[in-house]
Amino acid sequence: MQGSFLLYCDICGAANRPQARFCFACGRPLQNSAPPSLVADQAQTASQTISAPASPTTTGLLPANALLRGRYRIIAQVGKGGFGAVYRATDLLLANRTLAIKEMSQQYLSSRELQEATAAFQQEALLLAGLIHPNLPRIYDHFCENGRWYLVMDFIEGETLEERLSRTPDGRLPLDAVLRLGLQLCDVLGYLHSRQPPIIFRDLKPANIMLTGDGHLYLIDFGIARLFKPGQSKDTTALGSAGYAAPEQYGRAQSTPQTDIYALGATLHQLITGQDPSLSPFTFAPFPQQDAAHRRLEALVMRMVQTEASRRPSSIQEVKAELESLLTRRLTAPARPSASQYRPAPTSASTTAPAVALPTAPLITRCLYTGHHRNTSIYALAWSPDGRLLASSGADGSVQIWEALSGHLLQRCDWHRGPVYGLAWSPDGQRLASAGRDGTVRLWNPSTGDELTSYQGHTSYVYSVAWAPDGQFLASASDDATVHVWAAASPWESSSYRGHRRSVKAVAWAPDGQRLSSGGGDGLLHIWPRPTHRGRSFLTSWLLSRKEIHCYGQQQRINAIAWSRDGRYVAAGKTGGSVEIWESQHGRQQVTYRRHKGAVYALSWHPRGSLLASGGRDGHVHCWQAIDGRQRFTYNSQQGFIYSLAWSPDGRYLACGGQDGSIYVWEIN
Repeated sequence: MQGSFLLYCDICGAANRPQARFCFACGRPLQNSAPPSLVADQAQTASQTISAPASPTTTGLLPANALLRGRYRIIAQVGKGGFGAVYRATDLLLANRTLAIKEMSQQYLSSRELQEATAAFQQEALLLAGLIHPNLPRIYDHFCENGRWYLVMDFIEGETLEERLSRTPDGRLPLDAVLRLGLQLCDVLGYLHSRQPPIIFRDLKPANIMLTGDGHLYLIDFGIARLFKPGQSKDTTALGSAGYAAPEQYGRAQSTPQTDIYALGATLHQLITGQDPSLSPFTFAPFPQQDAAHRRLEALVMRMVQTEASRRPSSIQEVKAELESLLTRRLTAPARPSASQYRPAPTSASTTAPAVALPTAPLITRCLYTGHHRNTSIYALAWSPDGRLLASSGADGSVQIWEALSGHLLQRCDWHRGPVYGLAWSPDGQRLASAGRDGTVRLWNPSTGDELTSYQGHTSYVYSVAWAPDGQFLASASDDATVHVWAAASPWESSSYRGHRRSVKAVAWAPDGQRLSSGGGDGLLHIWPRPTHRGRSFLTSWLLSRKEIHCYGQQQRINAIAWSRDGRYVAAGKTGGSVEIWESQHGRQQVTYRRHKGAVYALSWHPRGSLLASGGRDGHVHCWQAIDGRQRFTYNSQQGFIYSLAWSPDGRYLACGGQDGSIYVWEIN
């Protein structure tokens, strides 16, 4: 296209297509724009849909039900700042998935400022689009509409670290919590610094750190992040936040990874002392606590906040190593689980299943596995059928296969983009399935760590995966409110169950392989049969006959499901702190266990009897009789929230994964 056919903006000089009504760069109206009839309407609105305001400069005015790009429906505004507004929205094309939409502000800016703001916003989109890390929000789309730029990304349920501090005594956090947060920040900063060229975040502070309910953090607001440019003597623009910004950010020199180390040091200092560094920049008082652990952390922080970058730690890995060493020493201190925490209860005979030999001695720690990052939650555990190996996964996005009693790592699989929520070993032990936040289920060769295939039929996070006992099919449960059943040999052959009204958190096959159970956000336990039509393939039969046997329960979300070995009973762990046991054929509720103080996230049924292990938000592992709810013992693992439990195939060992990133393998005597 020749230049004479382009439309130039009178404000910023950018070249636009002839049909444009607003400048793509600055968003201002174009004086010689073509009639509106020549501009295609990108939003196909429903009768109740409210259109977005027409002003190209004002932000934060999108009403509820406004529709963007024909697919994103605004729910409400959730925040507003210097670069614009943030809205909660749903994606109409992807099962009404909840998303965050960031809108760039252009009001009250000069033409140069408009260009800079637009460039920064587009840079944020490009940066995030190429970054995949558990501590970074995932970006899905970015576009310009009605003269304004929009960025579509994960909606993070939680609060900023700044908000958390405002609710704590003196604005401080306990030392262990500070160490765990520090390690997560080291992980994500180390990832950014390892890019080529390195990415310097430049604005690390509590207001730019989001915390979820389980302690996971996200680094947000990349509006002023930049690429480190070798050979440049200093930054072209002094950016950062007073108190957290290193001296070189004020135009003295080029920012480097040591710039982020300074901001991290200032943040850690605030978390321990409660002193806001913005009130007295470059001044850091000694820690008020002077025990050995605080003195060691103080020495590290004071190195991190040196005004001369050369005197700070050489890399974020050096900082991480010191924090990890300090936390490990505290976690392995005598305060870890001890025999005195074992509390046996009176025994009772089982009338519905063979009685299991119950423990008469404390749990014995046979292995403590720390191959995952200490600060990342362990969401799933799975034993190999021969009981020799364990597979584990969690918030760090890795799937790790290791020897259960030695902790020796054999394989690490890192192809998932984000946390991995579910694991399942095939009955023959030749394949391992993993389900993740990236919406995929991946099959691995445990011997080599190679990916064999993947299933991508879901439209949102996949929380759970289960192998059929015959090893031919898998079932996967997703945030898109469906359960999919598909062939391991041909993942493109699939069928879906759509009986749930909300996100599905757990799915499990009955031991006979003839029924499936699932549960999630609707609070109901769904059980339906495997069809048996002769002369048809399993999946064809599934499509023709998916009649439910039962759908029962109450309104609290189901987080975990476990079947008894004989298939007569199914257990459901709930957010309200209870575990319900249901008779699977007739839907009669047998037992409700209510001794947890908080949500139940993990269940595992003993392979030889009626003993159930449960764990959750209270950090305790409970072992109890499913036939009558009698507690056998409870154990404080001191791992934070318990997200995963798994009995070994012979019932001799119990593996437990927690919030702190550790995994215990206990022997039950």
